[in-house]
Amino acid sequence: MKTTQLHEFHAETGHMTEFAGYDMPVWYTSTSDEHLAVRNHCGAFDVSHMGRVRVSGQGSGRLLERLVPTDVVSQPTGKAIYTLFLNERAGILDDLIILKMAEEDFIVVVNAANAEADLEHIQEESRGFDASIRDDTASSAMIALQGPDSRRVLQPLTTADLGQLKRFRCQEAQVMGHASAISRTGYTGEDGYEIIVYGATNEQPEAALEVWRGLVQDAKPCGLAARDSLRTEAGYPLYGSDIGKDTDPFVADLAWVLSASRQDYIGGAAVASARDSPPKRIRRGLVLDEKIPRAGFEILDASSATVGRVTSGTFSPILRKGIAVGLVEGSTSDFGTPVKVRIRDSTAPGNIARFPFYDEKLYGWKRQSNGK
Repeated sequence: MKTTQLHEFHAETGHMTEFAGYDMPVWYTSTSDEHLAVRNHCGAFDVSHMGRVRVSGQGSGRLLERLVPTDVVSQPTGKAIYTLFLNERAGILDDLIILKMAEEDFIVVVNAANAEADLEHIQEESRGFDASIRDDTASSAMIALQGPDSRRVLQPLTTADLGQLKRFRCQEAQVMGHASAISRTGYTGEDGYEIIVYGATNEQPEAALEVWRGLVQDAKPCGLAARDSLRTEAGYPLYGSDIGKDTDPFVADLAWVLSASRQDYIGGAAVASARDSPPKRIRRGLVLDEKIPRAGFEILDASSATVGRVTSGTFSPILRKGIAVGLVEGSTSDFGTPVKVRIRDSTAPGNIARFPFYDEKLYGWKRQSNGK
């Protein structure tokens, strides 16, 4: 089983599990404790298992625009771009972040389970482009610091002026004396930062461990379980559960990543065709009055006809209720529509809900007290 550069810390203090071929911490204290720490203060996550591919050279921007349906070349240096890899049928191969570090220098951050396939995909499509492809996953570590106090915790440790780093922006800086890339991004719904520590390997993990230990002097170490409950509560999709090769950007409710001016990317023709008709099903949130939904459970309408299926489900520590992400028929997709979820031999009532599930005035990066 693979390990990250921070495995020494996790093995000593965390409850471990296998994830995407890595030995990772599922929690340190409890899921709810870590979840609430991120919503109310800040938490640190080891996300070094995610793939990091450096794409550089004169043709790097054009290569990435072949691979994704989002404008890349026209974006300013220092922009972080959420986007998708699509196949020719417009099915989603992965969702990812592109960090534009310089005009011809990008870091592509992909999901751990898809890292090898994504790297091969990039390499195969790079033929004919003047671009260098380098897998930096094993030679760097990645840490996510998330929550309303993230800036206060990170600022004393870095040369970056975090007050000037806007959301979905990135820059290179020193963190505790170590060369790093910092992006104001995350997977929790909260404000926060993702830090790539350069030159940290499993054989020489000292830089990563020093940065991690510096952060968790104040931030709470958090595991995979809290990361999943936080992203579900925020309404962020999980590849392989909520989105995949059988969902296009319209079904996934991610059409906002599509460039209106281009079709010259993989899947572009299929996207253009799908624009003309509403999707038969779409990704939506559900809040239940009781019980906790789980992936695979049927979603029923008021007449008990099956209209969809839960793709992710969990308990929301903020709402104190069961919440879910599901794919539902278009006729049932209006927000507020009453539905039921079949849970074993009974059904639990609920409603179609907007993402995120929490009150954005109180939680998340839009909160009114977001100036911390």
